[in-house]
Amino acid sequence: MHHNYKYALGAIAALALLIISKPASADVVTDWNLITVKATKAGKFNSNLGSRIEAIEAIAVYDAVNSIKKIGTPYHYYASSTGPASAQAAVAQAAHDVLVNYFPAQKPSLDSALNNSLGLANDGPVDKGREVGAASAADIIALRANDGSDPNVGYTGLAKPGVGQYRPTPAGFAPGINQQWGTVKPFLLKSNTQFRPIAPPPIGTDNFKKALAIVDELGSAGSAKRTEDQTHIAQFYKQDAELTVNEAARALAIAHKTSIEVNALAFVLADIAEADARIGLWDAKYNYLLWRPVTALNADADGGVTNNYTKWAPLLSTPPHPSYPCGHCGTVTAGFEVLKQFYGDKDTIQLHTTTPGEPARTIKSLSNGEWENGWSRVYGGIHYPFENDAAQKLGKQVADYVLANGPRKK
Repeated sequence: MHHNYKYALGAIAALALLIISKPASADVVTDWNLITVKATKAGKFNSNLGSRIEAIEAIAVYDAVNSIKKIGTPYHYYASSTGPASAQAAVAQAAHDVLVNYFPAQKPSLDSALNNSLGLANDGPVDKGREVGAASAADIIALRANDGSDPNVGYTGLAKPGVGQYRPTPAGFAPGINQQWGTVKPFLLKSNTQFRPIAPPPIGTDNFKKALAIVDELGSAGSAKRTEDQTHIAQFYKQDAELTVNEAARALAIAHKTSIEVNALAFVLADIAEADARIGLWDAKYNYLLWRPVTALNADADGGVTNNYTKWAPLLSTPPHPSYPCGHCGTVTAGFEVLKQFYGDKDTIQLHTTTPGEPARTIKSLSNGEWENGWSRVYGGIHYPFENDAAQKLGKQVADYVLANGPRKK
């Protein structure tokens, strides 16, 4: 059964800033989501590692709030009888304890943020709320302790990669990141391969040639066909994909003035969806091992590259992992599809990027954001159009599954 999460809420957009010190604030859930995202980046976590932590934090927060507010079904932890307790304090304590566990060096700043949140809690006994939050955090930390995310494994490539096969790319020719991520235990999916996309078009087929020609034309560093706005799209969305999802979620929560219960549920489902999507995407990447456009457009007939990658260069630096499917595309789509079920698809949202000098970008809907984010990778010269399609299909499948099988209102 597919559960409907749509809420009849207002339709005024607002912005949520990642890059200023005191962003607009909806409630303690959005406050700690922002703290969590910042903690992952301060810890130099990439999107795989960061999305995992964001999902764990969101689960701890949701299960804590659910124990007090009785929203509906738990993810895992549930205190059936807490008595009067501050849900606000529970959120802060749960998020704090998750982050201190994974980022112990950040404990002083996290302690300060906790004290600030506790000082604002006004919805019940703070100490009891803290107990619930701490127990919820401890539960999910223990549950994810051996989920396969550590240690990280780098992929050095095949000894003699042939036509169409991935190998490290310039500029750094670094090993492929997180080879094991496709085997990490999903948060909700039944298996890592549940929504594995079909194989990409074979090298040399018309479908592959057409896709490669589009990247060649629109994605090259010196493209004469790429418009100024398409260049802005490529540069804007090159930041880690989970930043885009979580900023949009905060903006929508602020715009719609949603309750602590709705925010806890919306964030847990969106963050689980993007985390599980990345597990599925990485399973496919290292299963298919498709070469990147920069390799294909510099390759000799036998698949070797003897020109030192000097024939063709992409606008953006190619990320160090196999090409198919597009990680950014599937991540943002999974998160945005969940958010649509809470807020609809009508809001105009102003988003910000960590790309230096790149201005804020206004999207007219979440669907508009999905489209821009997907094509940004083609405009940047680092993905083929068919990878966008496959990844967005996977993202939608994951979102639907998470909405149907994750925590839900009674």
